[in-house]
Amino acid sequence: MKYADVKRAGARTKSLMFVTASLVLAVTTGCGSECVDAFDCRSENGPAPEGQAWTCAAEKCETRPIQQVPEPDAGTEPDAGTEPDAGTEPDAGTEPDAGTEADAGTEQTCETAPHDPVLGTLQLQTGFEATGSAPLPDDVLALAASPGPTYTVYAVRGSGMGIDVGMYSLGIWPDLQPDDTKLFDVVSPADRAGTATVFSNGFLVNDSRYLFAGYTTSATGALGSVAAYDLASPAASSYIDAQANFTAASFTSGEDSVLLVNSVSLGNAGGGLGVFGLVTSETPFQTVRLANFPAGEAGASGFTAVTDNGIAMLGFSSSVDFSNKARVVAPSVLADALRGGAPVDLGTQAELVVDSDFNGASTFGEGVAVKRGGYNENWQFVSTDVSRYALSLGIEPGAVVIGERTPVLSFVDACTSVTQLAHLGSDLLVGVDDRNGQRLVRIQVAR
Repeated sequence: MKYADVKRAGARTKSLMFVTASLVLAVTTGCGSECVDAFDCRSENGPAPEGQAWTCAAEKCETRPIQQVPEPDAGTEPDAGTEPDAGTEPDAGTEPDAGTEADAGTEQTCETAPHDPVLGTLQLQTGFEATGSAPLPDDVLALAASPGPTYTVYAVRGSGMGIDVGMYSLGIWPDLQPDDTKLFDVVSPADRAGTATVFSNGFLVNDSRYLFAGYTTSATGALGSVAAYDLASPAASSYIDAQANFTAASFTSGEDSVLLVNSVSLGNAGGGLGVFGLVTSETPFQTVRLANFPAGEAGASGFTAVTDNGIAMLGFSSSVDFSNKARVVAPSVLADALRGGAPVDLGTQAELVVDSDFNGASTFGEGVAVKRGGYNENWQFVSTDVSRYALSLGIEPGAVVIGERTPVLSFVDACTSVTQLAHLGSDLLVGVDDRNGQRLVRIQVAR
Protein backbone atom coordinates (compact mmCIF):
# COMPACT_ATOMS: atom_id res chain seq x y z
CA MET A 1 0.00 0.00 0.00
CA LYS A 2 1.13 3.57 -0.62
CA TYR A 3 0.76 5.34 2.70
CA ALA A 4 2.22 8.36 4.42
CA ASP A 5 3.13 7.96 8.06
CA VAL A 6 1.02 9.71 10.67
CA LYS A 7 2.60 11.57 13.57
CA ARG A 8 0.83 11.26 16.90
CA ALA A 9 -0.41 14.32 18.79
CA GLY A 10 2.03 17.21 18.62
CA ALA A 11 2.77 20.63 17.15
CA ARG A 12 1.81 21.17 13.52
CA THR A 13 3.58 23.34 10.97
CA LYS A 14 1.54 22.82 7.81
CA SER A 15 -0.57 25.71 6.51
CA LEU A 16 -4.36 25.39 6.56
CA MET A 17 -7.08 27.55 5.28
CA PHE A 18 -9.69 29.35 7.37
CA VAL A 19 -12.83 27.28 7.83
CA THR A 20 -16.33 28.25 8.90
CA ALA A 21 -18.99 25.81 10.08
CA SER A 22 -20.59 25.67 6.65
CA LEU A 23 -17.96 26.69 4.08
CA VAL A 24 -14.43 25.30 3.66
CA LEU A 25 -12.46 26.97 0.89
CA ALA A 26 -9.53 25.41 -0.93
CA VAL A 27 -6.11 27.01 -0.46
CA THR A 28 -3.91 28.22 -3.31
CA THR A 29 -1.01 30.64 -3.18
CA GLY A 30 1.17 32.43 -5.71
CA CYS A 31 3.13 35.54 -6.51
CA GLY A 32 1.03 38.66 -6.72
CA SER A 33 -2.14 36.83 -5.76
CA GLU A 34 -5.10 38.98 -4.83
CA CYS A 35 -6.59 36.43 -2.45
CA VAL A 36 -6.31 32.98 -0.94
CA ASP A 37 -9.99 32.57 -0.16
CA ALA A 38 -13.30 34.42 -0.03
CA PHE A 39 -12.52 35.83 3.39
CA ASP A 40 -9.56 37.77 1.96
CA CYS A 41 -11.92 39.28 -0.63
CA ARG A 42 -14.42 40.28 2.03
CA SER A 43 -11.68 41.82 4.19
CA GLU A 44 -10.23 43.83 1.30
CA ASN A 45 -13.45 44.90 -0.44
CA GLY A 46 -16.15 44.83 2.21
CA PRO A 47 -19.50 43.02 1.96
CA ALA A 48 -20.53 41.72 -1.45
CA PRO A 49 -23.49 43.38 -3.22
CA GLU A 50 -26.95 42.11 -2.29
CA GLY A 51 -27.59 38.64 -3.70
CA GLN A 52 -23.88 38.09 -4.36
CA ALA A 53 -21.06 36.34 -2.51
CA TRP A 54 -17.31 36.83 -2.76
CA THR A 55 -15.22 34.03 -4.23
CA CYS A 56 -11.51 33.75 -4.91
CA ALA A 57 -11.02 32.35 -8.42
CA ALA A 58 -7.54 32.01 -9.92
CA GLU A 59 -6.28 34.20 -7.05
CA LYS A 60 -8.62 37.02 -8.12
CA CYS A 61 -11.65 38.31 -6.19
CA GLU A 62 -14.99 37.90 -7.97
CA THR A 63 -18.64 38.11 -6.96
CA ARG A 64 -21.03 35.34 -7.90
CA PRO A 65 -24.77 34.91 -7.34
CA ILE A 66 -25.89 33.19 -4.16
CA GLN A 67 -27.96 30.12 -4.95
CA GLN A 68 -31.55 30.86 -4.01
CA VAL A 69 -34.10 28.68 -2.29
CA PRO A 70 -36.05 26.57 -4.81
CA GLU A 71 -39.13 28.61 -5.74
CA PRO A 72 -41.88 25.99 -5.24
CA ASP A 73 -40.74 25.30 -1.70
CA ALA A 74 -39.66 28.81 -0.82
CA GLY A 75 -42.74 29.66 1.19
CA THR A 76 -46.45 29.97 1.48
CA GLU A 77 -46.31 33.70 0.85
CA PRO A 78 -49.09 33.55 -1.73
CA ASP A 79 -51.46 32.44 1.05
CA ALA A 80 -50.13 35.04 3.44
CA GLY A 81 -50.57 37.62 0.73
CA THR A 82 -54.36 37.71 0.48
CA GLU A 83 -54.08 41.45 1.06
CA PRO A 84 -56.07 42.38 -2.07
CA ASP A 85 -59.26 41.12 -0.38
CA ALA A 86 -58.41 42.70 2.94
CA GLY A 87 -57.59 46.00 1.30
CA THR A 88 -60.69 46.65 -0.85
CA GLU A 89 -62.09 49.95 0.34
CA PRO A 90 -65.86 49.20 0.12
CA ASP A 91 -65.60 46.19 2.39
CA ALA A 92 -63.09 47.75 4.70
CA GLY A 93 -65.63 50.26 5.97
CA THR A 94 -68.42 47.86 6.86
CA GLU A 95 -68.21 46.59 10.37
CA PRO A 96 -68.78 42.92 9.54
CA ASP A 97 -66.10 42.96 6.85
CA ALA A 98 -63.72 44.93 9.03
CA GLY A 99 -64.04 42.04 11.38
CA THR A 100 -62.54 39.72 8.83
CA GLU A 101 -59.28 40.56 10.53
CA ALA A 102 -60.07 37.46 12.50
CA ASP A 103 -59.35 35.53 9.31
CA ALA A 104 -56.07 37.35 8.89
CA GLY A 105 -55.33 36.45 12.47
CA THR A 106 -55.82 32.76 11.83
CA GLU A 107 -52.35 32.63 10.36
CA GLN A 108 -50.65 30.11 12.60
CA THR A 109 -47.61 31.14 14.59
CA CYS A 110 -45.12 28.65 15.93
CA GLU A 111 -46.69 29.10 19.35
CA THR A 112 -50.20 28.27 18.14
CA ALA A 113 -49.52 25.77 15.33
CA PRO A 114 -50.31 22.14 16.18
CA HIS A 115 -47.14 20.20 17.03
CA ASP A 116 -46.85 16.43 17.02
CA PRO A 117 -44.99 15.43 20.22
CA VAL A 118 -42.40 13.51 18.19
CA LEU A 119 -42.09 15.22 14.80
CA GLY A 120 -43.39 18.70 15.61
CA THR A 121 -44.64 20.24 12.36
CA LEU A 122 -42.56 17.93 10.16
CA GLN A 123 -44.58 15.64 7.91
CA LEU A 124 -43.52 11.98 7.71
CA GLN A 125 -43.89 10.68 4.17
CA THR A 126 -45.33 7.42 2.86
CA GLY A 127 -42.95 4.48 3.10
CA PHE A 128 -41.34 5.47 6.39
CA GLU A 129 -42.24 5.18 10.07
CA ALA A 130 -41.03 6.83 13.26
CA THR A 131 -40.24 4.06 15.74
CA GLY A 132 -39.00 5.92 18.80
CA SER A 133 -37.67 9.16 20.22
CA ALA A 134 -35.56 10.42 23.09
CA PRO A 135 -34.69 13.85 24.55
CA LEU A 136 -31.48 15.43 23.25
CA PRO A 137 -29.25 17.86 25.19
CA ASP A 138 -29.10 21.39 23.77
CA ASP A 139 -25.32 21.44 23.24
CA VAL A 140 -25.00 18.44 20.91
CA LEU A 141 -22.98 19.24 17.78
CA ALA A 142 -22.74 15.76 16.24
CA LEU A 143 -23.90 12.19 16.86
CA ALA A 144 -22.76 8.62 16.24
CA ALA A 145 -24.03 5.24 17.41
CA SER A 146 -22.17 2.01 18.07
CA PRO A 147 -22.91 -1.07 15.96
CA GLY A 148 -26.05 -2.91 17.11
CA PRO A 149 -28.06 -4.66 18.15
CA THR A 150 -27.55 -2.66 21.36
CA TYR A 151 -26.82 0.91 20.36
CA THR A 152 -24.77 3.26 22.51
CA VAL A 153 -25.19 6.82 21.27
CA TYR A 154 -22.21 9.17 21.49
CA ALA A 155 -22.10 12.92 20.92
CA VAL A 156 -19.76 15.82 20.40
CA ARG A 157 -20.93 18.41 22.92
CA GLY A 158 -19.92 22.01 23.51
CA SER A 159 -19.78 25.20 21.51
CA GLY A 160 -19.39 25.29 17.75
CA MET A 161 -16.71 27.94 18.24
CA GLY A 162 -14.24 27.55 21.10
CA ILE A 163 -11.99 24.98 22.73
CA ASP A 164 -14.46 23.46 25.19
CA VAL A 165 -15.62 20.64 22.92
CA GLY A 166 -15.59 16.99 23.91
CA MET A 167 -16.85 13.50 23.18
CA TYR A 168 -19.50 12.12 25.53
CA SER A 169 -21.76 9.11 25.91
CA LEU A 170 -25.50 9.79 25.78
CA GLY A 171 -26.39 6.26 26.90
CA ILE A 172 -28.11 3.31 25.27
CA TRP A 173 -30.92 3.89 22.79
CA PRO A 174 -33.75 4.62 23.40
CA ASP A 175 -33.33 5.16 27.16
CA LEU A 176 -30.69 7.84 26.82
CA GLN A 177 -29.12 9.05 30.06
CA PRO A 178 -26.40 11.54 29.10
CA ASP A 179 -23.19 11.23 31.07
CA ASP A 180 -21.44 14.51 31.83
CA THR A 181 -18.06 12.76 32.01
CA LYS A 182 -15.97 13.83 29.04
CA LEU A 183 -14.43 10.89 27.22
CA PHE A 184 -11.91 12.90 25.22
CA ASP A 185 -11.16 16.48 24.20
CA VAL A 186 -11.88 17.07 20.53
CA VAL A 187 -9.30 19.89 20.46
CA SER A 188 -5.63 18.97 20.85
CA PRO A 189 -3.63 20.26 23.85
CA ALA A 190 -1.57 22.50 21.54
CA ASP A 191 -4.65 24.21 20.11
CA ARG A 192 -6.38 24.42 23.50
CA ALA A 193 -3.33 26.36 24.69
CA GLY A 194 -3.09 28.46 21.54
CA THR A 195 -4.66 31.78 20.63
CA ALA A 196 -6.38 30.82 17.37
CA THR A 197 -10.16 30.50 17.33
CA VAL A 198 -11.34 26.90 17.06
CA PHE A 199 -14.28 25.79 14.91
CA SER A 200 -15.80 22.39 15.60
CA ASN A 201 -16.71 20.48 12.43
CA GLY A 202 -20.09 18.84 12.92
CA PHE A 203 -19.18 15.19 12.50
CA LEU A 204 -18.67 12.20 14.76
CA VAL A 205 -17.83 8.72 13.46
CA ASN A 206 -17.88 5.40 15.35
CA ASP A 207 -16.10 2.54 13.58
CA SER A 208 -16.65 0.20 16.57
CA ARG A 209 -13.09 0.73 17.88
CA TYR A 210 -12.63 4.50 17.66
CA LEU A 211 -14.62 7.71 17.86
CA PHE A 212 -13.50 10.40 15.41
CA ALA A 213 -14.30 14.12 15.43
CA GLY A 214 -12.63 17.08 13.75
CA TYR A 215 -12.00 20.80 14.05
CA THR A 216 -10.19 23.63 12.26
CA THR A 217 -8.76 26.92 13.48
CA SER A 218 -8.43 30.53 12.41
CA ALA A 219 -4.63 30.42 12.46
CA THR A 220 -2.87 31.71 9.35
CA GLY A 221 -3.92 29.28 6.68
CA ALA A 222 -5.96 27.60 9.44
CA LEU A 223 -4.76 24.35 10.98
CA GLY A 224 -6.97 21.51 12.10
CA SER A 225 -6.99 17.97 13.43
CA VAL A 226 -9.04 14.83 13.64
CA ALA A 227 -9.32 13.49 17.19
CA ALA A 228 -9.25 9.68 17.48
CA TYR A 229 -10.60 8.32 20.79
CA ASP A 230 -9.72 4.68 21.41
CA LEU A 231 -12.78 3.13 23.07
CA ALA A 232 -10.81 0.07 24.21
CA SER A 233 -7.60 1.84 25.28
CA PRO A 234 -8.30 5.52 26.01
CA ALA A 235 -4.64 6.20 26.81
CA ALA A 236 -3.79 5.37 23.18
CA SER A 237 -6.06 8.12 21.84
CA SER A 238 -4.44 10.62 19.47
CA TYR A 239 -4.78 13.58 17.11
CA ILE A 240 -4.02 13.53 13.39
CA ASP A 241 -3.22 16.69 11.43
CA ALA A 242 -6.07 17.31 8.99
CA GLN A 243 -6.03 20.50 6.95
CA ALA A 244 -9.51 21.88 6.34
CA ASN A 245 -11.20 18.68 7.43
CA PHE A 246 -14.98 19.04 7.13
CA THR A 247 -16.73 15.63 7.21
CA ALA A 248 -15.80 11.95 7.57
CA ALA A 249 -17.25 8.44 7.36
CA SER A 250 -16.16 4.88 8.11
CA PHE A 251 -15.29 2.49 5.27
CA THR A 252 -14.17 -1.15 5.39
CA SER A 253 -12.60 -3.31 2.70
CA GLY A 254 -11.57 -6.83 3.65
CA GLU A 255 -9.31 -6.51 6.67
CA ASP A 256 -8.83 -2.78 6.19
CA SER A 257 -10.69 -0.29 8.37
CA VAL A 258 -10.51 3.25 7.01
CA LEU A 259 -11.82 6.66 8.02
CA LEU A 260 -12.64 8.67 4.90
CA VAL A 261 -11.81 12.33 5.57
CA ASN A 262 -13.01 15.13 3.29
CA SER A 263 -10.20 17.68 3.59
CA VAL A 264 -7.13 19.29 2.03
CA SER A 265 -4.58 17.00 3.69
CA LEU A 266 -4.40 14.25 6.29
CA GLY A 267 -1.23 13.46 8.19
CA ASN A 268 1.56 13.44 5.61
CA ALA A 269 -0.81 12.82 2.70
CA GLY A 270 -1.51 16.02 0.80
CA GLY A 271 -2.18 17.21 -2.70
CA GLY A 272 -5.00 19.65 -2.09
CA LEU A 273 -8.74 19.34 -1.77
CA GLY A 274 -9.95 15.73 -1.92
CA VAL A 275 -10.82 12.64 0.11
CA PHE A 276 -8.20 10.92 2.24
CA GLY A 277 -8.08 7.62 4.09
CA LEU A 278 -6.93 7.14 7.67
CA VAL A 279 -6.14 3.42 7.85
CA THR A 280 -6.95 2.51 11.45
CA SER A 281 -6.34 -1.23 11.00
CA GLU A 282 -2.61 -0.39 10.70
CA THR A 283 -0.41 0.39 13.72
CA PRO A 284 0.48 3.19 13.72
CA PHE A 285 -2.29 4.72 11.64
CA GLN A 286 -1.42 5.32 7.99
CA THR A 287 -2.80 7.89 5.57
CA VAL A 288 -3.42 7.81 1.83
CA ARG A 289 -5.05 10.08 -0.73
CA LEU A 290 -8.07 8.21 -2.10
CA ALA A 291 -10.03 10.57 -4.35
CA ASN A 292 -9.68 13.77 -6.35
CA PHE A 293 -12.67 16.01 -6.95
CA PRO A 294 -13.74 16.75 -10.55
CA ALA A 295 -11.27 19.16 -12.13
CA GLY A 296 -12.41 22.77 -11.84
CA GLU A 297 -15.68 21.93 -10.07
CA ALA A 298 -14.78 21.89 -6.38
CA GLY A 299 -14.33 25.09 -4.41
CA ALA A 300 -14.58 23.56 -0.94
CA SER A 301 -15.01 20.35 1.01
CA GLY A 302 -18.41 18.65 1.23
CA PHE A 303 -20.37 15.81 2.81
CA THR A 304 -19.28 12.20 3.20
CA ALA A 305 -21.27 9.02 3.86
CA VAL A 306 -20.88 5.26 3.32
CA THR A 307 -23.94 3.05 2.87
CA ASP A 308 -24.52 -0.36 4.44
CA ASN A 309 -23.51 -1.96 1.13
CA GLY A 310 -20.22 -0.05 1.07
CA ILE A 311 -20.99 2.63 -1.52
CA ALA A 312 -19.36 5.97 -0.68
CA MET A 313 -21.00 9.33 -1.24
CA LEU A 314 -18.17 11.85 -1.58
CA GLY A 315 -19.23 15.48 -1.70
CA PHE A 316 -17.81 18.91 -2.40
CA SER A 317 -18.96 22.51 -2.60
CA SER A 318 -19.28 23.95 -6.11
CA SER A 319 -16.67 26.48 -7.20
CA VAL A 320 -19.44 28.33 -9.06
CA ASP A 321 -22.12 28.96 -6.43
CA PHE A 322 -20.95 26.95 -3.37
CA SER A 323 -23.95 24.61 -3.58
CA ASN A 324 -23.21 21.06 -2.43
CA LYS A 325 -22.56 18.34 -4.98
CA ALA A 326 -21.75 14.64 -4.60
CA ARG A 327 -20.45 11.65 -6.53
CA VAL A 328 -20.97 8.00 -5.58
CA VAL A 329 -18.22 5.39 -5.67
CA ALA A 330 -18.42 1.58 -5.58
CA PRO A 331 -16.46 -0.12 -2.78
CA SER A 332 -14.25 -1.98 -5.27
CA VAL A 333 -13.16 1.32 -6.83
CA LEU A 334 -12.17 2.80 -3.47
CA ALA A 335 -10.45 -0.45 -2.50
CA ASP A 336 -8.24 -0.25 -5.60
CA ALA A 337 -7.10 3.24 -4.60
CA LEU A 338 -6.54 2.09 -1.03
CA ARG A 339 -4.33 -0.80 -2.12
CA GLY A 340 -1.88 1.25 -4.11
CA GLY A 341 -3.81 2.42 -7.12
CA ALA A 342 -4.18 6.01 -8.26
CA PRO A 343 -6.68 8.21 -6.41
CA VAL A 344 -10.19 7.93 -7.80
CA ASP A 345 -11.08 10.68 -10.27
CA LEU A 346 -14.55 11.59 -9.05
CA GLY A 347 -15.25 13.25 -12.38
CA THR A 348 -15.57 9.72 -13.80
CA GLN A 349 -18.04 8.56 -11.13
CA ALA A 350 -21.83 8.82 -11.11
CA GLU A 351 -23.26 12.10 -9.83
CA LEU A 352 -25.92 12.12 -7.12
CA VAL A 353 -28.28 14.79 -8.46
CA VAL A 354 -30.54 16.15 -5.71
CA ASP A 355 -32.09 18.99 -7.76
CA SER A 356 -31.31 21.59 -5.08
CA ASP A 357 -28.66 22.44 -2.54
CA PHE A 358 -28.32 20.40 0.66
CA ASN A 359 -26.65 21.03 4.00
CA GLY A 360 -26.71 17.66 5.71
CA ALA A 361 -26.24 14.01 4.79
CA SER A 362 -26.15 10.60 6.44
CA THR A 363 -26.10 6.91 5.73
CA PHE A 364 -29.63 5.47 5.64
CA GLY A 365 -29.36 1.70 5.15
CA GLU A 366 -28.39 0.90 1.56
CA GLY A 367 -28.74 4.54 0.64
CA VAL A 368 -28.15 8.07 1.83
CA ALA A 369 -30.40 10.76 3.28
CA VAL A 370 -29.86 14.44 2.50
CA LYS A 371 -31.47 17.59 3.91
CA ARG A 372 -32.44 19.61 0.85
CA GLY A 373 -33.22 23.30 0.46
CA GLY A 374 -31.34 26.48 -0.36
CA TYR A 375 -29.86 29.66 1.06
CA ASN A 376 -31.93 32.83 1.19
CA GLU A 377 -30.65 36.38 0.73
CA ASN A 378 -29.47 36.43 4.36
CA TRP A 379 -27.36 33.31 3.82
CA GLN A 380 -29.72 31.27 6.00
CA PHE A 381 -30.48 27.74 4.86
CA VAL A 382 -34.20 27.17 4.28
CA SER A 383 -34.96 23.44 4.41
CA THR A 384 -37.60 21.89 2.18
CA ASP A 385 -37.30 18.17 2.95
CA VAL A 386 -35.18 15.23 4.01
CA SER A 387 -35.01 12.71 1.18
CA ARG A 388 -33.46 9.28 0.69
CA TYR A 389 -31.66 7.93 -2.37
CA ALA A 390 -31.17 4.17 -2.61
CA LEU A 391 -27.72 3.19 -3.90
CA SER A 392 -26.93 -0.24 -5.32
CA LEU A 393 -24.17 -1.90 -7.31
CA GLY A 394 -24.64 -2.06 -11.05
CA ILE A 395 -24.07 -4.98 -13.39
CA GLU A 396 -20.83 -3.54 -14.73
CA PRO A 397 -17.82 -3.71 -12.38
CA GLY A 398 -17.50 -0.51 -10.36
CA ALA A 399 -20.88 0.84 -11.45
CA VAL A 400 -23.41 2.34 -9.02
CA VAL A 401 -27.16 2.59 -9.61
CA ILE A 402 -28.85 5.63 -8.04
CA GLY A 403 -32.51 5.29 -7.11
CA GLU A 404 -35.18 7.95 -7.45
CA ARG A 405 -35.55 10.57 -4.72
CA THR A 406 -37.86 9.32 -1.97
CA PRO A 407 -39.07 12.03 0.45
CA VAL A 408 -38.76 11.04 4.11
CA LEU A 409 -39.75 14.26 5.91
CA SER A 410 -41.20 17.48 4.52
CA PHE A 411 -41.10 20.94 6.07
CA VAL A 412 -44.44 22.76 6.05
CA ASP A 413 -43.12 25.75 8.01
CA ALA A 414 -40.08 26.93 9.92
CA CYS A 415 -41.46 25.99 13.34
CA THR A 416 -39.59 22.68 13.51
CA SER A 417 -36.00 22.31 12.38
CA VAL A 418 -33.77 19.32 11.73
CA THR A 419 -30.48 19.76 13.57
CA GLN A 420 -28.86 16.35 13.10
CA LEU A 421 -28.76 13.49 10.62
CA ALA A 422 -27.02 10.30 11.73
CA HIS A 423 -27.60 6.58 11.44
CA LEU A 424 -28.56 3.94 13.99
CA GLY A 425 -27.77 0.64 12.33
CA SER A 426 -29.75 0.72 9.08
CA ASP A 427 -32.14 3.38 10.37
CA LEU A 428 -31.96 7.17 10.33
CA LEU A 429 -31.58 9.28 13.46
CA VAL A 430 -32.99 12.78 13.06
CA GLY A 431 -32.35 15.59 15.53
CA VAL A 432 -35.54 17.67 15.85
CA ASP A 433 -35.85 21.08 17.51
CA ASP A 434 -38.98 23.17 18.15
CA ARG A 435 -40.94 24.80 20.97
CA ASN A 436 -41.03 21.44 22.78
CA GLY A 437 -37.24 21.20 22.92
CA GLN A 438 -34.69 19.01 21.18
CA ARG A 439 -35.07 15.29 20.66
CA LEU A 440 -33.84 12.40 18.57
CA VAL A 441 -36.25 10.52 16.34
CA ARG A 442 -35.57 7.10 14.84
CA ILE A 443 -36.98 6.61 11.34
CA GLN A 444 -37.18 3.29 9.52
CA VAL A 445 -38.15 2.21 6.05
CA ALA A 446 -41.69 0.84 6.51
CA ARG A 447 -41.79 -2.95 6.42
